[in-house]
Amino acid sequence: MPKPFLLIKIILLLGLPSVSALGYAEQSHNDKADAIFKLLDSGTIEQNATTQAYLEELDSLIPTTDIQRQLRLTRARCWAFNVFEEGQVSKGLAFAQQALNNPNLANYPNDKLDLELCEAWLTEQEGDVDLALSGYNKVIAQAYALEDLRLVADARGMRGYLHSYQGNFTQGLEDLLTSRSLYQSLDLSAWARTSLYEIATIYRRLGDQKSAIRYFKQLQKSYIESDNLDGANAITVAIAIAEEELGNLDRAKRLFEQGYHYWKNNNRDLEQATVAVNIAGTLIKLGEFEQASQYLDEAEPFILPTDEAFYSFLHLFRAQLYLGDGLLPQTHKSIAYARTAFSRVKNLRGLAQLQLVESQAFVQQARWKQAYYALSEYVKLHNELDAKLLSSYTTEMRTRFNANQIEEENRHLIENQQLKELELAMLEQNKLQQWIIIVLGSFLMLIISIFAYKQIQKNRLLSALALTDDLTQLPNRRYIYAKAQSRFEEAQRTQQPLSVILFDADYFKLINDKHGHEVGDQALVLLAQTCRNLLSHKHQAARVGGEEFLILLADTDMAQAYKIAQALVQKVSESNFSAFPQGFTMTISAGVASLRAEDSKLSQLLKRADDALYQAKSQGRNQAKVS
Repeated sequence: MPKPFLLIKIILLLGLPSVSALGYAEQSHNDKADAIFKLLDSGTIEQNATTQAYLEELDSLIPTTDIQRQLRLTRARCWAFNVFEEGQVSKGLAFAQQALNNPNLANYPNDKLDLELCEAWLTEQEGDVDLALSGYNKVIAQAYALEDLRLVADARGMRGYLHSYQGNFTQGLEDLLTSRSLYQSLDLSAWARTSLYEIATIYRRLGDQKSAIRYFKQLQKSYIESDNLDGANAITVAIAIAEEELGNLDRAKRLFEQGYHYWKNNNRDLEQATVAVNIAGTLIKLGEFEQASQYLDEAEPFILPTDEAFYSFLHLFRAQLYLGDGLLPQTHKSIAYARTAFSRVKNLRGLAQLQLVESQAFVQQARWKQAYYALSEYVKLHNELDAKLLSSYTTEMRTRFNANQIEEENRHLIENQQLKELELAMLEQNKLQQWIIIVLGSFLMLIISIFAYKQIQKNRLLSALALTDDLTQLPNRRYIYAKAQSRFEEAQRTQQPLSVILFDADYFKLINDKHGHEVGDQALVLLAQTCRNLLSHKHQAARVGGEEFLILLADTDMAQAYKIAQALVQKVSESNFSAFPQGFTMTISAGVASLRAEDSKLSQLLKRADDALYQAKSQGRNQAKVS
């Protein structure tokens, strides 16, 4: 059964992914243009005609001399091609390829990368999924290098959808979890809902229909609350598919009909046709063949070969009906159409169903050799699908377990950013949970061991991908150490000075014990803000531990670094603590170290800073010391 991913494609079609930070435009035209870009970027526009009207308005607002906004407009046009209209995919690809030849893109790598992502997505719509997947992989790698979180979220969301549709559930779930958490951190709720839809769909494909329905209903409620009735209706169809796979055919039929009549009453022919294909599959299982054929007849004029998901299943269902009527030549013709579409997107589930129908057709024709071959291919595909499902069980267990924990401990944050925090902090937070699972599930020791190993692997990956400390919004340990290594090597090569300051809060444990962890978190945020206020743009601070911070000072000698450290110590001690509990005070101790000629490793520099910090602590705290 094809999934109702039409809504997802509409959102992807109309949105403007991966917008870089806006400048402060002084002219009213620039302000208006930027407001339109922001609206397009939100993913909340539902009509292609509205998008085109906005693009025309932008064309009149942006002068040709404004290169940055002109490039942004080019990106918007690339994503605005309606892939559901015949010929638009090829036009979109030609547009993207021409746009990528713009010489101005050499100075705007983020714009160039977004156009490459658009090109990869259009390539997927054209049916070349291998080339599209290669494009997604390239964009994701470069987006991380550019530290463009929006591009990372967009590209991983698209790649996750493709992996999911192909049956690569583990990879798909990893991409979509990351995509959703990034969208939440960027306050892009519409796109976060899109990722949640695909996560629920993966549960459905894994066979956990009850979990899928729970997530779908959660998503449907969100659409209704935001008055997005189109989105809510698309979820109704998704729930119907899950109900069908649970064997609740009558309930699935009622839900499909509800979705079908909604699109019909709103004169949405294409959407109506996609639901008609779904209904036909349910009716075939119910034995209502004549009505199923009527729905397929109605849908066929609107389902193009470029929309492989519905086109493939339309002809699969046609083949089943022809087979039931004994029309074997027509059966094989429909099988050929369906196989071409399934093969282009590598949908193993659909190909397996198709092989079974083909083997039955050959049996009716007494073509035993062909029937045996078709049945053998069916078994082969089923075994391949089973292997993929088995490799996905640990990911499914982990995700379900984390979702249950969120519901129990942080129900009021489920719709906000808890999933992001949980994924990024999983390595530290789930140690106790792993032991609980082991104790409660000792009879599943082997499975749990595999789960723990896979979990550690994935958390290491997520830790490496995280760019920012969630509490303080400063760079995290992994980021600053990589940056420090780069600065260290550059300073050695150019003979330029390099210094570091390592500092932490004095008696921080007492702060937590006396005032609570919430006040402790507030104190850490204050330290981060003090760093931002004090440091220049060429210096960078990061949180590297619980209450420990590292400041990287490029082109700064020991005297200058010590002066900065002293100023930081004074600023913290003189901070305004009026927002804290009465009597609250806080000081810091800092250690300063500078690069020496004999230093061969970054660790030597950091060790001296740490030794200086220890000296500051041992000599009374609230001071800075040099190594």
